[in-house]
Amino acid sequence: MQYNAPKPPGSPRLKSTVPDIDNAHRAAVTALRDGRLRDAHQLCLQILQADRRHADAWFICGVIAGQNRQHAKAVQVLHNACSLAPRRAEYRAELAKYQVALGRPRQALESARAAASPMPRSSATLNTLGGVFSHCGEHARAIDCYRAAVAKLEADADSEAGPAERAELYFNLAVSLQFAGQQEEAERRFEQAIALRPDYFKAHSALATLRRQTPQHNHLPRLEALRGSARSAADRLHLGHALAREYEDLGEPARAMDCLDWAKREQRAAVAYDFAAQRRVFDSLKSTFDANSLAPAAAGCASEEPIFIVGMPRSGTSLVEQILGSHSQVFAAGELPQFPQQVAQLVAGGDGAPAAAELDAASVAAAARIDPAELGRAYLEATRPRTGHTPRFTDKLPRNFLYLGLIHRALPRARIICLRRDPMDTCLSNYRQLFAVRAPHYYYNLDLQTCGRYFIEFDRLISHWREALPGAVYELSYEALVEDPPTQVAALLAHCGLPWEERCLQFHRRDNAVATPSAAQVKQAIYRTSVGRWRQYGDAVQPLYELLREAGYYA
Repeated sequence: MQYNAPKPPGSPRLKSTVPDIDNAHRAAVTALRDGRLRDAHQLCLQILQADRRHADAWFICGVIAGQNRQHAKAVQVLHNACSLAPRRAEYRAELAKYQVALGRPRQALESARAAASPMPRSSATLNTLGGVFSHCGEHARAIDCYRAAVAKLEADADSEAGPAERAELYFNLAVSLQFAGQQEEAERRFEQAIALRPDYFKAHSALATLRRQTPQHNHLPRLEALRGSARSAADRLHLGHALAREYEDLGEPARAMDCLDWAKREQRAAVAYDFAAQRRVFDSLKSTFDANSLAPAAAGCASEEPIFIVGMPRSGTSLVEQILGSHSQVFAAGELPQFPQQVAQLVAGGDGAPAAAELDAASVAAAARIDPAELGRAYLEATRPRTGHTPRFTDKLPRNFLYLGLIHRALPRARIICLRRDPMDTCLSNYRQLFAVRAPHYYYNLDLQTCGRYFIEFDRLISHWREALPGAVYELSYEALVEDPPTQVAALLAHCGLPWEERCLQFHRRDNAVATPSAAQVKQAIYRTSVGRWRQYGDAVQPLYELLREAGYYA
């Protein structure tokens, strides 16, 4: 439904327009709870015709706009609700949620901190705040909110929250604990979520990644028994990846690959990924940002704070971020979505672009016309307050490799590091990874051969950047890094203009949150067991090998 926001509040009108505003309000709340958004919207419009200063009617209108994915309107309308009732924590929490959706972390944190002081009483509001703090990288505050929400539900035997709502809270707390490295409690909380909702497939897949499974301690019987309950494509993705992970841990790669095929088949058909369209994006980037357009460097933002770590996912980007983040001058900011967001917003000519905007051939051409200095400043501002408290910070969003031309224009003094890993290991690791279910830029990983084709285009684009931006992109081999860490880390620090610090080799001893699919691995010392892993999979990966061999990667 197309949501039309009412006019802003002004002087209250006569309340005789609606005979009983209280009844209309109760009906609107019920309609919203039941999912009848159109009815709720119409009732709130009637209320606001009678009383422009009815804060909860504005709030409900904001919630409806947000549920219709009209995030800019949601923020506008929720501001009205907050201005009329500034102490209502649920209003500010909802506002913060949609500020996150618009890529405004600074504003979202301001709203969330206001809502959390004092700590709200509503478990639903605390759950919303936990999500905001988690998205903004404040995992300790997220854990505080989720713990408080869980405590309130556990203390209130008469709570209206059903098993699904309770399970979601336990799951959210567990995920934040996992980011914070508190694996034992995270495991317990995931199990609590599953006890309340046995078919909570997201919890099963998260639980499977927490630790290495053994013949004595695994979840395979429980997971296999759930196959018949996985009805949606998303359910199958989560369950199949959980099964695959545990079979791999038990040394059964062939069964793991069967589970992955079962997991991805339905989603592959549902999304109908258009690889040809993705190839056109790669081609547009190469033709638009050629050597002539990139040299000399444009007059962008002069800051040298950012260190961009890019590459294919699962190629060692998290490892490099943890190494650099151990340096006294560097803050590891994680996978920041802000650069793609700011590009999308400047292309759109406003600030209403979605947080996960995708590049296409048309937007590449438009992005080339963005003022570089404006883009650089907008990016830095959007990363605050998460960044800015150390001389340097890392941005480890792997798909920023698509934006290297724009990054070099906007931030010519930023350092760029591109991870390179064996093609077979890279493609297989991408295929084995459960990425965000609704993220189109990861749809290539629903098919192993498409992973190979995507890698080939990635490699060609990096070759283009190497020629168009000579000396600007430092390419680091994952295999070389794990084989000789001292030499490679010294060269890495030198490229970044950072003095040597021994603790960069002791990154695994840091007590920090890691918001990445590789969180468990990067909390370990450097290991070599991932090198050449693809050879364990035999015939299952032979077609991929032939594809890459024909492309020239293997003799």
